[in-house]
Amino acid sequence: MENLPYTVNYTETNKETKLCFSGQLIINYIEKITALVNEKLQADKDLVVEIDKPESIDVTFIQLVLAVKATIKANGKDVSINTELSDELKTLVKNSGFNYVLN
Repeated sequence: MENLPYTVNYTETNKETKLCFSGQLIINYIEKITALVNEKLQADKDLVVEIDKPESIDVTFIQLVLAVKATIKANGKDVSINTELSDELKTLVKNSGFNYVLN
């Protein structure tokens, strides 16, 4: 298995899908992260997104989260986003105007 600088874990129950992200959630890897999400995501279930202590995060990842959220909501399902960010990343997200996405 590849030693990737990011992690995308996917679990599914009858009621919901859970996507957990960590590592380097940045433009360098966003195409591969997006491909994983598109491969696994089912828009017919509620979604829980967990962002767990990423090393780095940028606007491309936030855009992915927004797109996934819009897709799920367009299908009448609920989305919850749980984050555990370092103080530095919290400040970065807040200063970039995307605090509403990850809170």
